[in-house]
Amino acid sequence: MKIRFVKAYTHFEVGKVVDELEVGGANIAKGLINLGLAEEMPEEKPAKKEKGAQE
Repeated sequence: MKIRFVKAYTHFEVGKVVDELEVGGANIAKGLINLGLAEEMPEEKPAKKEKGAQE
């Protein structure tokens, strides 16, 4: 899970996107989201290939 900080927290500035492991694990990441310090980022989806695109 990736989270984005909406408020400054220790050495993470507003707008920084980090992986859950950088903040100490999934439980801490969820706690930061519940406290309103961060928001969960949507999962990245692979890019779609266009029809007729040359490789």
